[in-house]
Order: sequence, then C-alpha cells, then structure tokens
Amino acid sequence: MKLHMQISSNHITFILLLLVVSIYSCTSDGFKEGETGYQYKIVRDGEGPVFENNQYILMYMDYYYEDDSLLFTWTEKNTPVTLQYVDTIWERSGQIYHGLKKLKVGDSAIFKVNCANLYEVAFKSNIPYGLNPFSEITIQIGIIKMLEPTEFRMWQANLFKTRKENIQKRKEQQLLEDISLIDIYLEEQGLIGMELESGIRYIVREQGSGKKPEQGDQVLIHFMGYLLDGTQFDSSFDRNDPHEFVLGARTVIPGWEQCVAEMPLGSKITFYIPSGLAYGDRGFGDMVEPNTVVVFDIELLEIKKKGN
Repeated sequence: MKLHMQISSNHITFILLLLVVSIYSCTSDGFKEGETGYQYKIVRDGEGPVFENNQYILMYMDYYYEDDSLLFTWTEKNTPVTLQYVDTIWERSGQIYHGLKKLKVGDSAIFKVNCANLYEVAFKSNIPYGLNPFSEITIQIGIIKMLEPTEFRMWQANLFKTRKENIQKRKEQQLLEDISLIDIYLEEQGLIGMELESGIRYIVREQGSGKKPEQGDQVLIHFMGYLLDGTQFDSSFDRNDPHEFVLGARTVIPGWEQCVAEMPLGSKITFYIPSGLAYGDRGFGDMVEPNTVVVFDIELLEIKKKGN
C-alpha cells in the first residue's frame, strides 16, 4: 500500500513536470548531444539514486512525432513503464537506452532520437507506416522509482490485483445497468419475464415436451437476434440454416450456453441477455455496439446425446 501511494504521488508530480517541460521547450533550447547522436535535456534534477544493475526502473514516457503529434502515452494510461536495468543490454539497445543511463530516480528529461533507431534498434520492430525513418522522435520521461526484483514482483502482483478488481467492478456495474434496462423494457411492453440467476430474463413462447440438454450434448437451434429497439442483426430463420454446437464447449456466447441449457426439446423461448453474457465490450460487427443488451428468439430443434 505504501508503494502504491508513493507511485501515485510521483505520478502527480510528473504531470506537473510535463507542464514545465512544455513551457521550457517553447522558451529555450538547451539540448546537449549524446554520444550516439541523440539530443537530451534534463528538466528536473532528482535527488534519488543512480540506476543499479538488475533493478527495475519505473517511469512515465510520452512519445511525440516531429510535428508534435502524440504517438503514445503512458501518462494518460496512469501505468508506469517498467524496464529492468541491465547495463550490457542497454548499451547495445539504441539511443534512448543510452540516454536513460544518464538519469537517476526523480529526474525528468526530454530526449530527441532518430525514428529508425528507436523502432528498429530499441524496440526491435518495424517502423510504423507513415513515419519517416529519418525523422526525429521526442520522448518525455519522468523516473519514478527503482525497485529490487522482489519489490518489483510485489508491485506487479498488486497492480494485476487492482486491475482485476477494477475490471470486476465495471462488469458488475454494467450487469446492474443491463438488468435495469431489460426490466424497464419488459414493463413498458407489458411483459412478465422469468429470470435466471445470471440476470438473463426470458419469456416462454412455446413449452417443449422433451428433456433439457446436458453439458457435452450436441444441440441444433434456430435463432433470431435483435436489439431492444427491434433492429435485427442475425437470423438462422432467414438463412434457413439452423445452428449446431456442443453445449459447454464455449464456441458460442455465454448467454446461449445458459439459455439453451434451460430449454426442453421443442421449446421456443425469447431471451433477454445482458451485454456481459453476449458480446461484451467488443460488440458484434456494425450492428451491435459494445456493452449492448441483445434479444434472442431461440427454438431448440434437436439434441444429440454426448457420445452418440
């Protein structure tokens, strides 16, 4: 917790420093030339230790093209870059690594490096389309902290845990919003839906007389998918081509897995599926936007028992 607080505080400091960097850049040159042809300017001289071999360096980095357009930012992502300092590797990894070796904890600086050197030597990747290999990339850097390997692993584990918790909170909030949207829709339409524990609502149009499928069974269904406003985005009925899949094989959206498992053979049921059990934050083509509730009319045509 203490480590997290220190990083957050340094992040705020770095944001303020970027403002100083921008103002300073506009009013003064002050760049020096590095040994391999890059240019650099120390904007803030920190009071932290110099880098030590095998330690992990936490920093914020923003990349700008020669027309001052932002190429990439870690500052806005609020997640620091982590690089392990290994002198022999940094020495042969291009201009930006040579420049980084001049810094210590607490420093902030601006580097101007060759585009080809940055991508081909430092990143070991192709130069992105549209960038001139002879152009200059400006990189603003703020060094936050240096961690020993054991400290770094603890920091990384806490970071992953926090991200996972935040993702789960967003999913739970989205589910509550989707369920509320479905319930309001059903009420406005004068419909009474039954519900599954996951939040799916459904209305039985025709009750089948057969058994329900089990995990591993192969099922054949007809379906029509549409939005709450009635916009249709897919239909096996229109194609006259029923869809076949193995229940539990995870080859279809989670909502289908749950819905079909509740259907006796021969049933026709309308399911109202929250976005997290449908197409989530990816959406589906041009018709279903991310985090959208979908509706499916499903008819269970056939069940082939597992092993048959």
